[in-house]
Amino acid sequence: MSPRINIPPLTRGALLFLLSLTLLNAALRFRFAASIAEDQVLGGLPFMTIVPKSSWKTPWVFITASLVEQNLFSLAASGLTIFYGGRYLERAWGSAEYAKFLFFITMIPNTLTFVVYWMWAGVAGNKDRL
Repeated sequence: MSPRINIPPLTRGALLFLLSLTLLNAALRFRFAASIAEDQVLGGLPFMTIVPKSSWKTPWVFITASLVEQNLFSLAASGLTIFYGGRYLERAWGSAEYAKFLFFITMIPNTLTFVVYWMWAGVAGNKDRL
């Protein structure tokens, strides 16, 4: 009989969301590689990840960008972090508090990064930095 792995519901959802968004991003990057410039494809799709020049048009990327990985190593690291950390924190805090935690640890860094890039481009006067 195999051991049963008990994963709390929000952690399970975050893991599925991480895997789904990463696979979708990989498939879309492969599909659109021929139609857009190579540097845009490698930097991420503007409706999946934060691209400072166009992310203000797609505000959902401030939440989803933290769950889109570009390679297998970062996917494994994120998956293990969510698996072990999520199992512990969701059981210790409850699902509602853990959901708030996930929301804030994705929104705050992504929003601050977006603002810093915009300010950097404005101070430098170089629109190519966006």
